Amino acid sequence: KLHIKNAEKGDPMSQYIIGNCYNHGINIKHNYNKSFEWYLKSSDGGNFSAMFNLGYCYDYGHGIGKDEKKAFEYYLKSAESGDEYALCMVGDYYRYGKSILKDESKAFEWYLKAAEKGHIHSQCTVANYYNDGKYIPKDEEKGFYWNRKAAINGDIEAQYKMAEYYLDNPINKNERKAFKWYLKLAQNNFRKAIYLVAKCYRDGVGTEKDLKEAVIWFKK
Repeated sequence: KLHIKNAEKGDPMSQYIIGNCYNHGINIKHNYNKSFEWYLKSSDGGNFSAMFNLGYCYDYGHGIGKDEKKAFEYYLKSAESGDEYALCMVGDYYRYGKSILKDESKAFEWYLKAAEKGHIHSQCTVANYYNDGKYIPKDEEKGFYWNRKAAINGDIEAQYKMAEYYLDNPINKNERKAFKWYLKLAQNNFRKAIYLVAKCYRDGVGTEKDLKEAVIWFKK
């Protein structure tokens, strides 16, 4: 009730919160149209999170007609505040050429900004750009740095790449580290890693050979 009163008085944060309530059906009936209206008011008052959500509304047609150009405008406004999710979305728009000219180099720049803010998916994406060297100069050291960062932050794709790196890299081969990453993935029910952990126990790769433990993992 307090948020509603403040929102009606023009408080952008309260307007944003009311928008979220309508958007997610929190203590009120879910209504995309009303959530859009409140996000718009909040955005007009300078709330950058509301700008991001407006971008999302236009992107997916929630409460308003789908309009990728408008979505990009609002994502860009939100990104200028340093919002990591908005920075990533701007990167996506440049990467896939959604309503704007496709530009992978610009996409990388925005992903890098998002990665530096801690956006995990962007950290993984930046690593891929550095490792591929297709749109920016190839730099495997930076690729490893960002992939490791994403892996530590919980990105499954990055964790799997870390395991593969330590298993296959001729210079920095480290089977114990490879096993550690496979085990981390397996403990989070990543199917392929469960099988590989079983193999590691069976063959003594990166860990002591343990046939009983191997059988347990093969049965999972």
